[in-house]
Amino acid sequence: MQAEEYGRMFQFETDYWWFVGRRRLVMRLLQSYLSGGKGWILDAGCGTGAMLCELQAFGQVVGLDIEPLALHYARQRGEFPLLQARLEALPFRAETFRVITALDVLEHLPDDRPALKELWRVLQPHGMLLITVPAYRFLWSKHDIALQHYRRYTARELGQRLREVGFEVHKLSYAVSVLFVPILLVRWWDRWRRTPPAATLIPVSPAVNRWLIRLQDWEARLIQRVNLPFGVSLVAVASKMRSE
Repeated sequence: MQAEEYGRMFQFETDYWWFVGRRRLVMRLLQSYLSGGKGWILDAGCGTGAMLCELQAFGQVVGLDIEPLALHYARQRGEFPLLQARLEALPFRAETFRVITALDVLEHLPDDRPALKELWRVLQPHGMLLITVPAYRFLWSKHDIALQHYRRYTARELGQRLREVGFEVHKLSYAVSVLFVPILLVRWWDRWRRTPPAATLIPVSPAVNRWLIRLQDWEARLIQRVNLPFGVSLVAVASKMRSE
C-alpha cells in the first residue's frame, strides 16, 4: 500500500462509516459463531490497528503486519503485542490462536494460497477465521491501485480458496450491498479522472456519516441471518475442523 495511505487510514479509521461498519460487522459475526470462553486472537494484517481495540472483548490480541509504518500507527492504539512478519511465514507455533481475523489482506498478496495455509496452521482445531476481501473485478479502480491490490474476488473464488486449504465455510456473504450502485458509479468515474491513484475515502458530513453507519449496522444484522447475493465487499467465517 502506498505510504501516504497509512496516514489517511489512521486519520479516518476511528470514525469513518466504512471502517466503523466493517468493524461492527466483524464483531457481530464473531459473537454469532464463537462459543463461550476466551483465547489468543490474531489480527493478521492489522494495518493501523483500530480492530485490535474491538477484538479485546474475545481475549488476548496480537497484531501482525508486514509494513513498519502500519505498526507505527497501530502502536498508538494501545499496548498490544505487535509483530512485523509476512502472512506466508507466520512466526507462531501451530494451533496457537482461537480466532484469526484477516480484514482486506489477501488481495495484497501475489498468491493468497501460502497465506491461507499459514492461517490454517496456526489456528486451533475448531477455531474461527474471519476474512473480508474486496468483491468483483469490474469494480477495479484507482482505489485498488493506490492500495496495491492484486485482485478482487467473487464469493465462489473465495469459498474455493478456503476449502482447498481445509477450512469449513460457515458464512460467505457479500457486504456493503445497499450502497452497491453509488459505489459502483464512483469507482467507474474514478477510472477516467486525471488524478493520481488514491483510496476512495470521500469526506461526508457528520450527519451523513452517522446515517451511513446506521445503514451498515442494519445490513450487518441482516448478514447475521442470510448471505447477501451481491456487494462491494465479501465476508467469510470459516473454521478449522481437523488438526494437522
